[in-house]
Amino acid sequence: MNEFRSEHFSTLRSHKAERIFQNPTRRFAVLMPLVQDKDKGEWSLLFEVRSGRIRQGGEICFPGGEVEEGESREEAAVRETAEELLLPRDQIELICPMIQMTGPGGSEVDSYLGILHDYRETFSSDEVARVFSLPLSYFAENPPREYRAELVPQFPEDFPFDEIPGGRDYPFYHAPRTYYFYRTPYGALWGMTAQLVHDALSIILNGMNQMDSDDAKDRNAGGRENASV
Repeated sequence: MNEFRSEHFSTLRSHKAERIFQNPTRRFAVLMPLVQDKDKGEWSLLFEVRSGRIRQGGEICFPGGEVEEGESREEAAVRETAEELLLPRDQIELICPMIQMTGPGGSEVDSYLGILHDYRETFSSDEVARVFSLPLSYFAENPPREYRAELVPQFPEDFPFDEIPGGRDYPFYHAPRTYYFYRTPYGALWGMTAQLVHDALSIILNGMNQMDSDDAKDRNAGGRENASV
């Protein structure tokens, strides 16, 4: 029998909180690729339309896939992007991690923001039907429609209701979820991809506002220094 002693807990002082997923055996990584219009200097997000030969064919998504044994999430995001867009890996620049979320089936999904250098709209027809890009400003100017739903638990027939207070009448939690829908010239953008766009855009805009605020403070400080000379 294990005997727990106080010194055992001292080893946990440096422990970091762990996020629990419903399906921890499967991990996925996604890249949110940025491409720049060299003439306009405008930054856009690149999207794929999934091939009709694979699951969820016809849907709009970002490049990504399952993390393989022995590789990091970052490596998986780059590898999947390189395979799907037929790009050398040295043309894919990771900027930063963006959002960690629970994907379909309870799996863990990590997303990253990155830049595609010298991208020529290539893609693997085995997985991708076509690609397109939309400026970040498009999403800032065209906010999504929002729909609220609840994820309701479905129990197996042998679930032990008799062991919990209230049995079948127990007030089980119905997980709320917001679904975002963006209208685009290329079809509806929804589900996990729309969620990533919505949340990433919020992070990017907050960063821009913070930078503008810092610049304004620096200008004001410089003006006061010049006035005092």
